[in-house]
Amino acid sequence: MKIFSLKTILLLSIISFFSCKKSSSDSNHDYYVKLKINGNWVTWKIVVGEIGPDLADATKTDFGVTANNDTNTDVFDISIQVDGHNFTTGTYDSDNGGYWVDVSYAKVGTGNSKYYMINDKAGLPPSRYLVTVTSITDKELRGTFTGNYLYDDFADETLNVTDGEFFVKRAR
Repeated sequence: MKIFSLKTILLLSIISFFSCKKSSSDSNHDYYVKLKINGNWVTWKIVVGEIGPDLADATKTDFGVTANNDTNTDVFDISIQVDGHNFTTGTYDSDNGGYWVDVSYAKVGTGNSKYYMINDKAGLPPSRYLVTVTSITDKELRGTFTGNYLYDDFADETLNVTDGEFFVKRAR
């Protein structure tokens, strides 16, 4: 339940961040998150990334990539948290107990909001994601991810987000 509350706060923060209208000079059209949703590729340009100390526990480091569609109704998020102060390139597995990995997708503002996350659905294999961070600079983050599905247990629905890549501006 604690994770759900934290995710809810994170989701609301993300929605607030992307709801602010930005001028065209604020965006760089080279940055993107590309993902395959139910077999169809989409590329979103409203994106941001971050690496830094966790705001609630300075002994942990957070990595995040967030993307929004053009209408601000869909939000995709990758979050990784490691112990210590050194987040490095490499592959992070949501089934590994040594760190925390979450991938989520929210449909908001539609009157029928949904929140899909790594959560197992009965009768299906476990929901699992591998996030590979290939480049970290002081200005940008780059990588790929693969997985099988995200699950909204309240709506009892799955969303197949299976592949993707990101190249995002680093906010911190």
